[in-house]
Amino acid sequence: MSKSTCTVTINGKKIKANVGDTLIDAGLGGRLVLPHDCCSGQCETCRVRVLNGNVDAFGTEEKSTVLGCLAVLEGDAEISYDPVPIVKTVKGTVASIRTIKDDYLEVRVKTVRPVTWLPGQYLRATFSGYPARDYSPTTPLNLDAEEDVVVFHIKVYPNSIVSSKLGTEIAPGHKVKLRGPFGNGFLRRQPEPMVLTSTGTGFAPIWAIAVAAILGQPDRDLRLIVGSRTRDGLYMRDAVRWLRNRGVSVTLTASDGDGDTVMASRPYELLGELTSDHVIYSAGAPSHVEATRDIARQAGATFYADPFFVAEESSNLKLLASSLLRKAKTPFATATAG
Repeated sequence: MSKSTCTVTINGKKIKANVGDTLIDAGLGGRLVLPHDCCSGQCETCRVRVLNGNVDAFGTEEKSTVLGCLAVLEGDAEISYDPVPIVKTVKGTVASIRTIKDDYLEVRVKTVRPVTWLPGQYLRATFSGYPARDYSPTTPLNLDAEEDVVVFHIKVYPNSIVSSKLGTEIAPGHKVKLRGPFGNGFLRRQPEPMVLTSTGTGFAPIWAIAVAAILGQPDRDLRLIVGSRTRDGLYMRDAVRWLRNRGVSVTLTASDGDGDTVMASRPYELLGELTSDHVIYSAGAPSHVEATRDIARQAGATFYADPFFVAEESSNLKLLASSLLRKAKTPFATATAG
């Protein structure tokens, strides 16, 4: 039986596709690559806007956006996405590894050519001899950016395959490959008031977004809510001082907060009153991101995020999601999904 065909318009380009194609597959059929990474609904890289037409969002809708890896065509449709840098692989070497605070490192990678990324995106770093890991490039905490040097904030987990080796087996001079950029949680030059929230090293992309927004849109209303499990994890005090010296409202919070300089609430509990005019960026633990997303949805606010997953957990979730996606594309699975 032949499939029904339809027309999907992507960023103005008309493409013939099959009803039932995911938006990513439809684009590929017309030699147009939508931004994507995991293809399992985790990374948000493929989130696109549905301008009009017939699209089944498969539960991924937020305002007028859906995930291109899961949403499927039910008929003619028009979609669009924000331009992003082309995904490339660039070689480099570890330039330096510096302890920012206990269990938190700043790792700088010197690359053979510039790596283009938007504030808030992430890269896939492969230290030679070790499995790949996703890290968000960021602005140096002391703002001493260097040409062709990419900066990461990395939390050290004692029994991890990669982070526990930083500074020992992985030292300056170690070869690295960086692939990307990926992610949908990057800064857009919108005029609306912006709220940035993070936990742990989720501060890395949030700090990059904050610096770019302050330098590029100095009059934009901006506030940050920065959280950690404990006060010892608030490694970004110098950056916070820089932000506050520029009039930015920054709230720090941790489970052992004193209620004065550091709150004791969860970051999403400090969002305050939101409206549909607000733009929210969130990074860090998946539970934090999802809680923030729910609050943003209820307010009708625009929301961008790239959740952080522990590497082993992320791999397992990707395998499970990919399996579910394959099943969802079969008539039987679709019929029984409800």
